[in-house]
Amino acid sequence: MLIRWAAESDLPAWFALATEMSSLFQHPADIGADPEFISYAHRTVKEYQVLTAVDYMSGNNMGFISISRRQNSIAWFAVWERYRSKGVGSRLLKTALRQLDHTKPITVEIFRDSNTQGIPARNLYKKYGFIETESNLFGPHGVPNCRMTADLSGEKRGGSFHYRFPEFIKAAQKKNCPACNHKPMPDGQIDIFLTDKICVGGEYPGQGRLFGKLYVMPMEHYFHFEDMPEADAAAFMNEVQCVGRALRKVTGAVKINYEMHANSGAHLHIHLFPRYLDDDFPSAPIDYRVNEPAPYESYEEFLWFVEQMRKELSR
Repeated sequence: MLIRWAAESDLPAWFALATEMSSLFQHPADIGADPEFISYAHRTVKEYQVLTAVDYMSGNNMGFISISRRQNSIAWFAVWERYRSKGVGSRLLKTALRQLDHTKPITVEIFRDSNTQGIPARNLYKKYGFIETESNLFGPHGVPNCRMTADLSGEKRGGSFHYRFPEFIKAAQKKNCPACNHKPMPDGQIDIFLTDKICVGGEYPGQGRLFGKLYVMPMEHYFHFEDMPEADAAAFMNEVQCVGRALRKVTGAVKINYEMHANSGAHLHIHLFPRYLDDDFPSAPIDYRVNEPAPYESYEEFLWFVEQMRKELSR
């Protein structure tokens, strides 16, 4: 199955699911035909606050979950009956939780434990760290509800689109791109080499604790590599090859790993990870989140590396 943001074209399926769920929610009318719900659905889809699970082969929507970033909560969640007990709800909830603020409590209002229809959902929320924190609530039409709350503050998170999609997709546009608009570089990063075609950047202390880890970025803005014209892609990869050759000469690395991510910075770039006999990831990919202690003996040694790379790339 594919978990993705819901689009306007998915709304009829969401409305149909809401209609099916009306009796479970003890709603006296058809939720899927409720003008207030329809307005809510259109708004939240535009705000990247609704996820859907889609069956790859049939293209059918399997379920929907909506969030409220303002309230830091799960707002609406249901899976079609024929797709239940297949892991759909678990994957939707896990993905939705990533998009909420983990520095604050995350909440959801759900049936009390006396309502047997809510048991599967309650068990799923418990699996993801929710506990009941308030028991005497009433939902729409006087349905007895409770509040469950999760504290996920201990979870390790990065800066990728998995956690901040609206900001990420906005920065993917050239007019908002930090690199294209000459915004300050993130802490620890430094320009090693600049031309009218590429920027080579270094970082301290260095992802993966790898001496000489750097990245190469085209000066022209691209979000998807496949959108780069063939001639530009060939020219860019030739520049990357030159940087890799210089990097291996300066560092003495056995190999260079070339990785194109762009999950955090939406302006396309390639990470160059020098690999050594004694690096921390034998027979494994790099864990970029590991960067301490620094692989350099001192910051002065890092600056020495930068200077050596500049000399090599200037030739």
